[in-house]
Amino acid sequence: MYIEGIADQQKNIFQKIKGPSVTIAFGKDGKPQKPAFKFAQANQVKLEELVVEKVNKGEYLFAKKLIKGKKTKSLLPEICLNLISNIDLPKTMRWGTTSMRFIRPIRWLLALYNDKIISFHLENINSGRLTYGHRLLSPGTIKINNVDEYFHTIKQQFVIIDPNQRKKMIYDQIMQLIKDKNGKEYIELSLLEEVKNLVEFPRVLLGNFDENYLKLPTEVLTAVMIKHQKYFPIYSKDDYLLPFFAVVINGNEDRYKTTIIQGNERVLKARLEDARFFYQEDQKTTEPNIKPLDRNIEKLKNVIFHENLGTIYDKVQRLIVLTQKIAEQLGVSDNLLPILKRAAQLCKSDLVSEMVKEFPELQGIMGKEYALLEGEDNLVAITIFEHYLPRFSGDNFPTTLTGSILSIADKLDNIVSCFVNNVIPDGSQDPYALRRQSLGIINIILLHEMHFSIDEIIDLNIQLLIELINKSRLESKNHINNINTQTIKDFIFQRFRYLLLEKGYKYDVIDAVLAKNPESIFDALLRIRIIQDIYHLPNFNKTITAATRAYNLSKNIQEVKIDCSLF
Repeated sequence: MYIEGIADQQKNIFQKIKGPSVTIAFGKDGKPQKPAFKFAQANQVKLEELVVEKVNKGEYLFAKKLIKGKKTKSLLPEICLNLISNIDLPKTMRWGTTSMRFIRPIRWLLALYNDKIISFHLENINSGRLTYGHRLLSPGTIKINNVDEYFHTIKQQFVIIDPNQRKKMIYDQIMQLIKDKNGKEYIELSLLEEVKNLVEFPRVLLGNFDENYLKLPTEVLTAVMIKHQKYFPIYSKDDYLLPFFAVVINGNEDRYKTTIIQGNERVLKARLEDARFFYQEDQKTTEPNIKPLDRNIEKLKNVIFHENLGTIYDKVQRLIVLTQKIAEQLGVSDNLLPILKRAAQLCKSDLVSEMVKEFPELQGIMGKEYALLEGEDNLVAITIFEHYLPRFSGDNFPTTLTGSILSIADKLDNIVSCFVNNVIPDGSQDPYALRRQSLGIINIILLHEMHFSIDEIIDLNIQLLIELINKSRLESKNHINNINTQTIKDFIFQRFRYLLLEKGYKYDVIDAVLAKNPESIFDALLRIRIIQDIYHLPNFNKTITAATRAYNLSKNIQEVKIDCSLF
């Protein structure tokens, strides 16, 4: 932490302290009584320095006390100690014999105020003016005489303190390598953010791998490089993967450059060889007339979906029913129904593939790849992949109708299943990301303008789970009576309300529409849009008054005939 412009001393302040009421502090003759004397004495002021001020409950005595500002150097030790002790860390542990929990062992403490040491003690370490540079390129202690020389001195010892500077160094070096290979100017920014914090003095080296590995799906290669090895893949200008990668190392010494590159190439080759083995194993058939993905459906019976809620196979059977019901409500054409059913049957089959076992982030991606290899309809393959979308904030949404329907069914089943199993988000706790999945459902519905009754789908989902629980005698039966369609719908519509507020719709307009408990999310949006559009019109209030009166007059009438001649 580096701070500029700190004053040498705090400002003096006057503290106003409230004392007894005037009626208690003074007698009827106006002379000060014992409470007044005691109040003045307690605050170390003279009696005549007390003032009377009027507050809500009457007049009271006040003492104005001068509090002199402390020297900054006397405050900094405690401030530094508190700053370190109160850092919010995701994971901590105790190191050695100390009782303090921290993310890493604390080896030394450099703390300076101008050219003076900020002296404090943390566990068994005293602060001082000694620090260390790069552990390999600059071993040994470094003495820092003052704050001004720190950054220059530490840089000479091969440590770049500013993370943004490290980020720029990495970015510029990778871009130069891409330019040298006539590649596409693209860098995985999330990886860049991660890697900048893994090195002190970044240097980027270029490695390569056998072109034969390019026969593997691009997503497999990038998963190995980015997720597992922290390498930056390099693409051609027409978006094809090139047999090169950029690796960021910590240091700039040339002596071991070749050895480092060869070592990273050797590690990547082993990883890619494993991936190729898994890819080939997944395509092997043990029975002549059964494709691997179909064979995997049976294997899903051995994969637990959720505690007390059966297997992934059971979930797939629900998805088949749910997608057909949604499609029926949407009036999906008959030629899409078998595609939707086939995609629902196969959508989880890649979970038991060797590739996804090794690289879980490839679920859906490998399902699509294997479906295409096995000759499935192209739309079936796309639907399998798209049913996981969106996977995270900012991710793409399904582009196809079938992908959208299967995605909604999958996410809704996850939500309903958790509610049935009494795993309901509470405060900041949402271990199964049900809020994010609710937003995914809502955004897909709004994006594709889908009119259907979410009440009916939730109710059907609950009934399917009840049948499973009763049939299998699962323990979730204890919770099922506490869950109903409205409870789950309220959870989803709460996310819908937040989304609408973020988009700028007025809260009273939203609440007015949602108070009618609409079954269709998109229909609710259309109503909110219409009311919002006329909200500021001059005759809006008069229109509401007239509509309310007409409603009150007609609400008890069983049948209303519309006379079109009046319009």
